[in-house]
Amino acid sequence: MHKVEKLSRKDAAEISRVYCEVWPRAYEYPEEWRRKRAMSEEEVLREMDAGYSFFGVRIAGKLVGVYKLSFTPEGNIFGEQLAVLPEHRNQGVANALYEHFIALAKKLKCKGIVNILVGHKVCERVIQKYGFKKVGEPWEQSKGMLVQTCEVDFSPQTEKRKGE
Repeated sequence: MHKVEKLSRKDAAEISRVYCEVWPRAYEYPEEWRRKRAMSEEEVLREMDAGYSFFGVRIAGKLVGVYKLSFTPEGNIFGEQLAVLPEHRNQGVANALYEHFIALAKKLKCKGIVNILVGHKVCERVIQKYGFKKVGEPWEQSKGMLVQTCEVDFSPQTEKRKGE
């Protein structure tokens, strides 16, 4: 089992390294989107200053997987920009990051929300595995890029409905 840690400003260069290695090769996404996701160290720091949190997994001291988290105006958490270095895929890193995200939603008693690329088989499998439910219809997040919003819900009103 991989340990997920909250990353800090001192990790910004490593976060950027992961994103700049992963996103330019994520050919299933439009080029414009990939360019935005390959964030520089300065962009990572700006995101941190704007209230985003980054979480990651290290193997042998090297950051190999990352995701970004923010709070919605409704008090839910939104996870995005999950990236795992190619040489560390299929080793449970993405699972550890998703499990961490879900544990946070459960601890905070809120919804955990993600958007996945429609037709991306790996993302769809992971979402199903972890009990996320599709919300609404797919929508165009970027020109030509359809995404599906999915959530896992631990908010008190949902828990109450389950127990009724």
